[in-house]
Amino acid sequence: MKKLLSTFVLALVALTTSAQGNNYTVSCDLTSVIESMTKQGVHIDSFYLADYASKEPITKKTAFLENKITISGKVTAPQVAVLQLQMQIPNGTRTQSFPLLLEAGNIVVTVDDRSFSVGGTPQNDALFSAISDIRKANQEGDMDKARQLIKDYVPQHRHDLTNVLMVTSYNAITSDDAKQVKELIAQCSEAVQQHPVIVKYADRMNTLLNRPKEGDMFKDFAVEYDGKTTRLSDFVGRGKYVLVDFWASWCGPCRKEIPNIIAMHEKYKDRNFTALGVAVNDKPENTLKAIEKDKITYPQIINSQNIAPGVYGFNAIPYIILFAPDGTIVASGLRGQDIENRLAEIFK
Repeated sequence: MKKLLSTFVLALVALTTSAQGNNYTVSCDLTSVIESMTKQGVHIDSFYLADYASKEPITKKTAFLENKITISGKVTAPQVAVLQLQMQIPNGTRTQSFPLLLEAGNIVVTVDDRSFSVGGTPQNDALFSAISDIRKANQEGDMDKARQLIKDYVPQHRHDLTNVLMVTSYNAITSDDAKQVKELIAQCSEAVQQHPVIVKYADRMNTLLNRPKEGDMFKDFAVEYDGKTTRLSDFVGRGKYVLVDFWASWCGPCRKEIPNIIAMHEKYKDRNFTALGVAVNDKPENTLKAIEKDKITYPQIINSQNIAPGVYGFNAIPYIILFAPDGTIVASGLRGQDIENRLAEIFK
């Protein structure tokens, strides 16, 4: 009887220990930033944890009543998640997201006016230690070092879901970047590779690798807006050089580039040349307001949303392509002085 009782007690202890081992607590002290947020007219309404990929809530929304956040629960396996803060801002509402790995233990999110970090558990400690080094390299302008740090981290943590955050932080702009990202993904475990975020990112890399290049004929697309259909072929391949600027009203670098494009359009419009704007991932009403405010004089294709990025394989804007009169690509990824130099060479 004593032996049976001892066995039962040991089993009960094991179950209790296992249950405790699945417990997590996510805490965040916002005292240091509340004052500056209040001065800017920003107020936190509520907070909750959500899945990183789907953004579906993991926990219920909790009203933000004090400067400290605490969320507790159980997790059966590590999960990539985000701490979501729903806030009131002067012009409406905003959700601020802090990615983290939800795993057993006491997870501490630290926020200041410039950045945030997560620690307290093994995988979060490792991830944000690496992220700290990457941020420092970026601040010093050493992009090669920043990317090398990512390359070093991924194989060392191939089984960790933190690689979902690390791999997607690799800023892929060129086809060479896309090849590197695919190599990084291949170094991850199968479970990491099958995470929805990684699957989607891999698809983006394939699109980037298939991006039309110099000498290729243009790829047409059609956009519906205000009851009309507009095609890229309405402008490209019709006997003129066409400088196509893929942009959006909310994109700061895009808006800074516009005066240069206007200047080039006005300078060469009587010499077999035109500029063309293609608004992507933007609300048509916001596009129209930006066109009026920036006094854009060249034609526009409005409401292309994800159509144009999907066809031309870019994931950052502005993205600018110069097409020849026959519709072939002369150059892509142009910015600033490069645009002027290319056109000056053509129209010398």
